[in-house]
Amino acid sequence: MSMTVKDAIAARHSVRAFTKEPLTEAEIFELLEAGRNAPSSLNSQPWRFKVVTDPADLAWFGTSEATRKQGWLSAAPAIIVCCADLEHYVKDSQSAAFFYRDNKIIDGEPMDGIDAYVAREAAATEAAKFGACAMNVGLAVSFMMLRAVEMGLGSCWIGMFVEANIKARLGLPDGWRIVNLLAVGRPDEPVVYPRKRKSLEEIVSK
Repeated sequence: MSMTVKDAIAARHSVRAFTKEPLTEAEIFELLEAGRNAPSSLNSQPWRFKVVTDPADLAWFGTSEATRKQGWLSAAPAIIVCCADLEHYVKDSQSAAFFYRDNKIIDGEPMDGIDAYVAREAAATEAAKFGACAMNVGLAVSFMMLRAVEMGLGSCWIGMFVEANIKARLGLPDGWRIVNLLAVGRPDEPVVYPRKRKSLEEIVSK
């Protein structure tokens, strides 16, 4: 029986130990395709990715102050640097709003609401734009993590890093902001530790 989405959600956990077997180009493509097909506000698709597989760069990630010397990163076959493109996020949101209005796909108060949202985002501070973009990028990364499980791979979201150091090392565009790093590879862990989750009673309002 093939794995269901429910199965992938239940099986996913943070993996920090990987075998030495590299990922194939086809496997990396499948992960990126999963992220590419994620939903986003106004279909803005602000995610941008940099795939790191060069041994020297991977070793740097595990020994650099840029990641607080998280040594296990050096053994990851691939690290995907997940970024938000703030400039194109606004432009693509504006284009979507024009498309909806001009083609009468949405009108009336809902369209007024979209216009107000786009205007607010265009005038927002960089920090505010980053927050909105990061939410969308997070959706894409979640899709990638679940696809990894389906493919028999493991992954780990890394949120502790020094952005400027990584951007300089990899030569990332100025307009890109790093949301997270995603280490991916074939799991090499003997034990899966149980994940404590809050009950529905704790998180659902009655």
